[in-house]
Order: sequence, then structure tokens, then C-alpha cells
Amino acid sequence: MLFLGSMFILYFEILVLAFLFGAGIGSFINAVAYRVNIKKDYIKSRSSCPKCGHVLGFVDLIPIFSFLFLRGRCRYCKERISYQYIVVELISAIVFFAYFYFVGVAQIFNFSTVNFIHLLYSVVFIGIFLYIALYDYLYYEISDRLIIISSIITLIYFILLLALRVIPFGLILSHLFIGILAFLFFLGVIIITKGKGMGGGDMKLAFLIGFIFGYPASIFVLFIAFLVGAVVGLLLVSLKIKSMKSMIPFGPFLSCGVILYIIFYQYLQHLVYTIFFI
Repeated sequence: MLFLGSMFILYFEILVLAFLFGAGIGSFINAVAYRVNIKKDYIKSRSSCPKCGHVLGFVDLIPIFSFLFLRGRCRYCKERISYQYIVVELISAIVFFAYFYFVGVAQIFNFSTVNFIHLLYSVVFIGIFLYIALYDYLYYEISDRLIIISSIITLIYFILLLALRVIPFGLILSHLFIGILAFLFFLGVIIITKGKGMGGGDMKLAFLIGFIFGYPASIFVLFIAFLVGAVVGLLLVSLKIKSMKSMIPFGPFLSCGVILYIIFYQYLQHLVYTIFFI
């Protein structure tokens, strides 16, 4: 009983830390997106109020808490702070909490080199896709440099699994081939719609998704993205927030598909393989 009690406490502590870690990642993503857009160094420069420019102190930078404590206003100029900051922090916190609840805790309790690599890779890419979603939503742009870096990280991940004899070499080539097919599919959509349906960033992001997940998982991820995109698009039009001619960035929906699959992989895997290998 004591062992079970201590395991439950540890389980609870990991989930709390995951939530706090996610909130911190959300805060970091907010800062990086803002600084990249204004071409400001996002590593060395200190955080400051976008309205008055005052350098922020520790109490101003605590994820979620600071926004609530300061009632959504700058402590120095009293100007309102965009709700974007707390929304992104909350979404990120919930996403990381969900990942560790459904996947991460089990990988920690069943520790092995392979599980550690999976855990680290998943955490990094959840952060990357959250950033891609936010930046594309705000500025209608997906970084080519980030796609290249992410592809290299994925290749290193595959090489590590290959070295540990978890996957065969042919799987890497298969994933690369699916990535190219996804790229060509989106290229076709861009050509057919004359750039109104998708952008070049979406096309490159589709390659990354295909490379990461391969077949058939990447098709399911893309299906989730198109489904969520269609539902949200119709909702925005029905509420007259957007019109049928309005541009809606697709990167957030692609990122949503990726994150949902990473979190619920163990539940979706059987469904995906049943659909495509029935």
C-alpha cells in the first residue's frame, strides 16, 4: 500500500510539473514568435512590454499567474496585455499535461533508452508544432529554416533508433518517400487553387509530417487537419468572423493533427491500421 501511495504521489507530481513545464514553453513560444517577427534576438534580449518597452521583472514573467495577478495589464504603463499570451500558455500547459497523462508517465515508469529517446523527441516536436501553429496563425508564415532543422532532428532520431535496432533502414526511406508524396500532393493543391487553398509553407510542412509519421499515420494526421480546418472554417464563416474569400492559415490545423496523433498515438494506431490494412 505504501508503494502504491508513493507511486500515485509521484504520478501526480509528474503531471503537475508537466503542466507547469507546458505553461513555460507557451510563454517561451509567445516571446520567440514576437521577437522573430520584429527581427529581435530571441536568445540574448530580455523580455519587455511591447507597448512601453519597459524591461519586465520576474513577477511579470510567471506563466499564467502573471497575467492573472496583473489583471491583464502591464505593471508599468497599465496598457492591456493581449489575451494571446495567457491563451497560448494555457493551451501549451494542457497539451503537455495531456501528453504526459496519456504517454509520458508510462515512458518514465518503464524507463529505457528507447523510451527516453521517444519522450525527448515527442516533447521537442510538440513544442515545435505549437510554435508553428502560433506563428502561422499570427503572421501567415511557416519558417523554412525550422522545417529544415526539424527534418534533420527527425533524421537523427531515426538513425538513433536504427542504431538501437528498433527500426530497419528501409523504414527511413519509406518515411522519406511519404514525405515527398505529401509535398507533391500539397503542390498539386496549390497549382489547382492558384495559391488560394494552400501556401508554400504548408507544402513544406506536409513533407515534414510525411517524413515523421510515414504511411499510414501521416494520411490520418492530414485527414484530421483537413477535418478540423473545415469545421473551424465553416464555423468562422457562419459567425461572420470570416468570409468565404478570407485567408485562413492552415499551419495551425496541420499542427493540431500532429499533436493530437502524438498524444493519442496508442489509441489511434489500431484504428489507423484497421482502416488502411483492412
